[in-house]
Amino acid sequence: MSDFIQRPKLLRGAFVEYGLSLPPLLFAFQFNPETLTRSRTASYTAGGADGSGEGCRDGNEAQQRACMSQVQVSEESIGLTLQLDATEALNDGEGLAGQFGIGPQLSVLELMIYPKTDQLFGFPIGNLLGASDQFGAAQAKTIPILLFVWGRKRVMPVVMTSLTITEQEYFPDLNPKRATVAVQLKVLEGFNPPYLYSHGWRTALAAMNLGNIGGFLNVL
Repeated sequence: MSDFIQRPKLLRGAFVEYGLSLPPLLFAFQFNPETLTRSRTASYTAGGADGSGEGCRDGNEAQQRACMSQVQVSEESIGLTLQLDATEALNDGEGLAGQFGIGPQLSVLELMIYPKTDQLFGFPIGNLLGASDQFGAAQAKTIPILLFVWGRKRVMPVVMTSLTITEQEYFPDLNPKRATVAVQLKVLEGFNPPYLYSHGWRTALAAMNLGNIGGFLNVL
C-alpha cells in the first residue's frame, strides 16, 4: 500500500493589473501571507441641517425619508504583509535572482502605486470598452486598477493606497536579497464585473450559512 498522501493544491495570491501597461503589472505572491485584515466603517448622522432631525417634515414623503437619517459606509480596506526572499531562487540557479535579487519583484509592486500618467499605455480595460466610470473612484483614473486574487471566490478590484518596503539583506552590489512589504488596498465597489463576481460569492456563502440555523435555536 502506497504511503503517498495527495495534498491539496496550494493556490497563490496575486496582483494583476486590470488594464494595459508597459511593462505589464503582474505579481504572484512568493509566499502567501499568514494573516490578512479586512475592514470597513459605517457612520450614522441624524437628519436635518443641525443633525437633530428638525425640518424633516417639509417636502414630500420621499424627501422626508431621505432626511430622517444618513448612513455612510466606507469601502472595504485590506491589509497584508508579504515576505520576499531570493534564497530559493538562488539555490535553483536562477540567473535573474543571482544578478538582481528581489529587485524585479519590488519594482513591480512600486509601479502598482505610481500614477498612470507616469507610465506607458496606462488604460483600464473598462475605458477601452467605453465604460470609463465603472469603478466610481477618482483614484481609478490616475493609479493602476488591480485585481487582488485571493482564491477562486475572491477576485476584487482594488487600488493600492499604501506600500511600505523594508529591505532586510543585500548582496555585495547592494541588490536586495530579502524584504518585508506591507500593503494596504481599497476595494473599488460598484457595478464592475470583478466586484460583482466576488460580491455574488459573498451573497451565496451567506445563504449557505443557513445550514447552521440549528445553532441559533440554542440562543433562544
